[in-house]
Amino acid sequence: MYACRYVDAVLTIPKGTLFPMCGMNLGFNRDLIGPAMYFGLMGDGQPIGRYDDMWAGWCTKVICDHLNLGIKTGLPYIWHSKASNPFVNLKKEYKGIYWQEDIIPFFQAVKLPKECTTVQQCYLELAKEVKAKLSDIDPYFTKLADAMVTWIEAWDELNPTGPGASSAAPPAAAK
Repeated sequence: MYACRYVDAVLTIPKGTLFPMCGMNLGFNRDLIGPAMYFGLMGDGQPIGRYDDMWAGWCTKVICDHLNLGIKTGLPYIWHSKASNPFVNLKKEYKGIYWQEDIIPFFQAVKLPKECTTVQQCYLELAKEVKAKLSDIDPYFTKLADAMVTWIEAWDELNPTGPGASSAAPPAAAK
């Protein structure tokens, strides 16, 4: 039955439960979990497309579970109704669909060490695990693990913390 009324349903995703995060209608606390929001290698020349947001969601969920942070989900605030070509989408997604048979069990089994107490530490540890346990599937995962490390290095460089760090926003790019 089709409901004709808006219901503002927000739920916490249980600890230990993965979910297929979608990059549309996504909001997150940049200071709390921003470093984990890397959507991975995508675009021309990459063997996987349209799984980049789900990858980020799986990484973020594992890290949030480890750090005892909650993730909420609910109805979108903006309705996305763009029709897309299912055959074009399948071409972009087929490796992701195939690789899920290994990726989902990987994320379900990965355990981050107690010593990892920051998002960056967790993400770097996750990159090591990706390289060690998923690289046999495809060389893409070796490149992805290296890119995850580069992402954290760039994040830390552009978002300094601690004594002497400026809380001001970085200067706007020159036009």
